[in-house]
Amino acid sequence: MFGDANPRTSIGVSYLYAMIWLHKTIQFLNRPFPEDERKVIYYRNLGFIGLFVAFFLYIFQPFGFHNTTSNKLLVALAYGAITLIAGVLYDITLGTLLRKYFIKNRLTLGKWVLNIMGIILMISLANFIFAQLLEGSLEWHLFPKMIFATIAIGVFPVITLGAISMLRQEKKYQGIAQEINQKSIGRGHLVTNQSVQTIFGVPLNRVQYIEALQNYVRVVYLDEQEQLKEQIARATLKSILEEVAEGAIVRCHRSFLVNQELILSTSGNAQGLLLTLAGCDQEIPVSRSYVAAFRN
Repeated sequence: MFGDANPRTSIGVSYLYAMIWLHKTIQFLNRPFPEDERKVIYYRNLGFIGLFVAFFLYIFQPFGFHNTTSNKLLVALAYGAITLIAGVLYDITLGTLLRKYFIKNRLTLGKWVLNIMGIILMISLANFIFAQLLEGSLEWHLFPKMIFATIAIGVFPVITLGAISMLRQEKKYQGIAQEINQKSIGRGHLVTNQSVQTIFGVPLNRVQYIEALQNYVRVVYLDEQEQLKEQIARATLKSILEEVAEGAIVRCHRSFLVNQELILSTSGNAQGLLLTLAGCDQEIPVSRSYVAAFRN
């Protein structure tokens, strides 16, 4: 009556759990990752990584480093310096291409991990060549061992810290979004008693948002029938802000202006806030540098 379980059933259940795990992993990797475009932050972090590599090698002397006959401190510092140089070379070559063609639209945890793996591979290659030159030869069959060593030292701590940073930023901005929503109950209605000032012929009170498109802007607005329309015009966000100073149109991102009177609700992710507007399906981003202004 209680015979052995059907092997096919066990395989099916295992497959189902594997698919659920894979789906959740992909969802996690697709979550927005905190963006920071300041080069000084990247190079500062590279400096810290280089120092960590030198410290780790000198103190713990792993992967045969204890067999080094030269001055161990100088060799460890050399590895740290090469780590820094390799990171800089990656940033101005492969890193630039990756940001331009792959990460430019939306940085996610998965894309960030891919970028980190690229940096680690570049550092592995540079350190491998240096290590081989110390020995007086280049034996490429040992390169996989160097990759493993670099990954063992760096990749798992870095990715873990990155995921923790993402989750911390998510929690922070979700809390700010909740705070803003509590203060903004009743907003999101078209204001009809505003000034009749227009931008490209569109009354300001009907403008939903304005998006930068290189030398042009896209003005998205509600027409008299409450239908969503758009116009493309040659202008800059800066010139528009100067024209509509002290109005409801405010900057929320390097690429967006938004009508703050039409904000229905606010949500948060690791990159900042997202605004939901009345009559519009598009969520408008608020980058971290503009969060304080919206919070106040």
